[in-house]
Amino acid sequence: MRKRIVFLFIASLMITPLAAQNLKLIQNLKKELKKSKGEKKFGLLADVAWEYRWAYPDSTIYYADSAYRFGQQIKINKDLARPLNYKGVAFNYKGKILTAFDVYSEALRVSQQQRDSIEIAYSNNNLGRLFFEQGILSRSYSYFVTALSIFKAVKDSSGLAYAYQSLANLYRTQKDYEKAEINYANAYKIRLSLGDTRNIMSALVQLGRLYLETGQHDKALKFFNQADSAGQVINDAINLAEVKTFAAESYLSKGMLQKAESMCEEGLKHILSKNNMFMLSHVYVTMGHIQVEKKNSEKARKYFDLALSVSTQTKDLDSKMEAHYFLWKLSEKENKTADMIKNQNAYLILKDSIKDLNLARQVERLQLEIDIQQRERENEVLKLNSARNGAIIRQQKLQNFSLIGLVGLISVVGFVQWLNSKKRREINQKLTQKNAEVQRQREEIVRQNEKLSKRNQQLSEINYEKDTLMSIVAHDLKSPLNRIKGLTELMELEGGLKDAQLAYLRMSKDATRAGLDLITDLLDVHMLEENTLPNYSSFDISVFLLEKIKEFTPAAEAKGIHLRITQVMNDEVILDIDYLGRIVDNLLSNAIKFSGRDTVVDVAAWKVSNNVWFSIKDQGPGFSDRDKAQLFQKFKKLSARPTAGETSNGLGLAIVKTLIDRMKGEIQLNSDTSRGSEFIIKLPALPI
Repeated sequence: MRKRIVFLFIASLMITPLAAQNLKLIQNLKKELKKSKGEKKFGLLADVAWEYRWAYPDSTIYYADSAYRFGQQIKINKDLARPLNYKGVAFNYKGKILTAFDVYSEALRVSQQQRDSIEIAYSNNNLGRLFFEQGILSRSYSYFVTALSIFKAVKDSSGLAYAYQSLANLYRTQKDYEKAEINYANAYKIRLSLGDTRNIMSALVQLGRLYLETGQHDKALKFFNQADSAGQVINDAINLAEVKTFAAESYLSKGMLQKAESMCEEGLKHILSKNNMFMLSHVYVTMGHIQVEKKNSEKARKYFDLALSVSTQTKDLDSKMEAHYFLWKLSEKENKTADMIKNQNAYLILKDSIKDLNLARQVERLQLEIDIQQRERENEVLKLNSARNGAIIRQQKLQNFSLIGLVGLISVVGFVQWLNSKKRREINQKLTQKNAEVQRQREEIVRQNEKLSKRNQQLSEINYEKDTLMSIVAHDLKSPLNRIKGLTELMELEGGLKDAQLAYLRMSKDATRAGLDLITDLLDVHMLEENTLPNYSSFDISVFLLEKIKEFTPAAEAKGIHLRITQVMNDEVILDIDYLGRIVDNLLSNAIKFSGRDTVVDVAAWKVSNNVWFSIKDQGPGFSDRDKAQLFQKFKKLSARPTAGETSNGLGLAIVKTLIDRMKGEIQLNSDTSRGSEFIIKLPALPI
């Protein structure tokens, strides 16, 4: 069975050219070729060469050469290797294997030179097929794998299908049927997606033949039946005959003799309609085998005799040997001794002849491999000689260029020296003038520096007077304001005041408190500008935070704001408690000042390693992007306004930032407009 499958595969290669030759397409391409130019003309020449490859390989060679020369003439920068690949296919069909090898190798070189990935892949696939068809399987594998990887990289579906099929044929020859099945299936899926019915039919036949060869007849019949349907669509009688013959063998192996006979008769009908002598002997043998299984010796002998007649004409030794084998067994059953001996002897002689033929072919393959290796060595020698000659030429050119360069350099150096001498004289004259000008400027700078020194002294004295005056005024204003604040508190305690009087009293208290806050902030700013160092001491974070919450609770409750501690730890830390108190005061005051009624202000404090963290989060109006840009600047009032008419002088956050910087800390603001604000402070504490 396997011998017959191999024979039919070889026969199909010989018959397919005649069936697939599209003469109408060739004529249309030639008409278009007459009026084309440039790259389009190059492409059409290559297309005509490809279409002629089946029945007229000499025409393929002619048009491929024309395309290649024209491509060189117009200096095409891609696809130049395509006609070379087509030319190699033509030489391979003509049986000129070494010439085909040389042309494929040249195609690979040209495609690599042009970095044409697709043609590099096709060149590798063609070289692999050449070695595979000559039985040099070890050489073909690496070419197929290289082609497959490139087709995958460039996502060329058509090329990928060819590469998968080439690998499948290789695995099948090596009887690695599992890998062969995977690759045939991959090729079939791709061809199905591309939609070319002829290629789909070919892929189906390949899968069916694989399953037939491995004895999986149900699977084989499934694919043969699908291939049969495809063949009916494109009306391909030759390939339909092949499919039906394979299907008949599958039915025969399953014992479905009537179905096998019917299918084989259909295949025979197609073959006779096309006068296909190459497949005819194989079909006659299959028909005879079916009749043997049906116990119809007379019909069986008739078909085997026909098979002997046709196989003698076509020199099909495999079919001839099988016909003699079945005639020998029929004569043995019928006790026809003379016929039995005659056919037995003929069978054994043919069997030995095929062995001798296979041995001769193996010798030819070895000789071919030796010739190819010799060609490869010659090519390497040519490459080395070319590289050596190129290196010598480059060296001579380099020497010539070096000599010319040296002469030019000497000339340039002389000219440059003359120019430099001339420029030096001009520069010296300019330098003399510049030096005089610089001297005048230096004397002017000395005079200006003396004036600036006097001015700086005056500014320093004015600044000192300003600071002194601010300190005196602030302290002098603070005392009467504190007395006014005390008097208003006493008046509230005594009671008996009317509502209007209470309102005036509250307004007096608010004005007094605003004045005291401003004085405190001014004194803080003045104090901070003196660049005093922090005074570190040890204290408990939780106690500190609870005192601050207690201190601000009345102001918060007056606005219906709830002060909430979300996290605190009983840890001793070493920080400047006055600086920290001023920081928390400003942030809590702002949170209460800018939050609406019935909101919450969350306060948290925790310690990680030697860093103390504080968070004060409100539900106020938040800060805009413009606010964030001038957040910590002095006297900058931001877009948000106090919610209960409180005053804001724009100094609080500037003081906070200065104090945090003094303690080498960091402050971060998380805020969006209308979503509240959260100030997060990180302060490095001294180790306890």
